[in-house]
Amino acid sequence: MSKFSKGKKKKDPAISTAALPDIVFMLLFFFMVTTVFKEKESKKLEIDKVAIKETIDLEKNIKASYFWIGRVPGKVDDFRVQLDDDLINDYSEIRDYLTKLRKNPEYSQVWDSRFFNVFKVDKKTEMRIVRKVHDELKEAEAFKVVYSVNREK
Repeated sequence: MSKFSKGKKKKDPAISTAALPDIVFMLLFFFMVTTVFKEKESKKLEIDKVAIKETIDLEKNIKASYFWIGRVPGKVDDFRVQLDDDLINDYSEIRDYLTKLRKNPEYSQVWDSRFFNVFKVDKKTEMRIVRKVHDELKEAEAFKVVYSVNREK
């Protein structure tokens, strides 16, 4: 008689999942610690918004591009335009930016119906600067403009 049996194979032992929750929580903790969230507004300009009595709130989670038109900190009469996170040097950058944005599938679906250009304008800004931005919006076929203001109390 043989010492080893050839008839039955032994089952492999099951893989222990006892350490799985520990690994999952370590990964979760790692991503919570290392993730840096982008601020909604990174201001490079000083803005003193106009206050009005009646306002309408926009719904949340709209698709929008944000324009800040205001003074450069430390300079009294130097008004500039900030588009999302960058100060622009030439107004044609607005048209180029919006053209790229319109090609993005996420924005192209809502471009005509639910895409807005949100303006935050200093109350001492000259209207000619705002008008130049409006002209670039027309060229890019981005017609909906919303102004961000403070509520009067």
